[in-house]
Amino acid sequence: MSQSPHLVAVPLTSTPVTAPQPPEAEAQTEVRLPDTPDQPVATLPRSDANPSQPAAPTRLPVRGAKGEAQRGPVTDGALALRYQDVPEVQVAPARPVLRLVPSGPSLPDAQAWAPRLVQALAEVLAGDRPIGQLVRFTDTVVFADVSRRVRVLGLTTTATARGAKERSAVRSVHVFTPATEIAEVAAHVRYGDRSRAMALRLEVHRGRWICTALELG
Repeated sequence: MSQSPHLVAVPLTSTPVTAPQPPEAEAQTEVRLPDTPDQPVATLPRSDANPSQPAAPTRLPVRGAKGEAQRGPVTDGALALRYQDVPEVQVAPARPVLRLVPSGPSLPDAQAWAPRLVQALAEVLAGDRPIGQLVRFTDTVVFADVSRRVRVLGLTTTATARGAKERSAVRSVHVFTPATEIAEVAAHVRYGDRSRAMALRLEVHRGRWICTALELG
């Protein structure tokens, strides 16, 4: 039998030849979290899928309105301390120490006390009052000076024996207070027909006025 030049003999085989099939779609398994039942968190390839195919990208949910993440308060590391503005502490300035001056019944007003003391001094110098009554209201220097004057003058008689016309009388008293505890006194005293000027300095000692200086004119 003659063969055609355009035909080629192909040996037959027992294995049937099948056409190539397109690769199956990659099987996928969805993983969900308990708190997001309606939204997949990640898509993972199954183990029996074709490893040569690239895995699908992992998709994570984003909470918040319009896809924006919610921000919480600023914290400091693991301690989670919230920053707060510390108010400034106002320190009051120290108050100056004030020295208390006795007042009230224990310390009478100098304007009212000076005439009484002048009257007592005038009566002692005239011999009408015992000098011992001046101990509480004069210092040691003034008391010693008045005692010496009484001894020198020898004033042992009373105003009754000498007559009422010789009794001492305070005509005027002027008080000046240069400081809270100091008073300067100028007085005019009459002894019968005679007049005498008297100057005193009063100071506060132990809650009362004390005569610390005496000048007689």
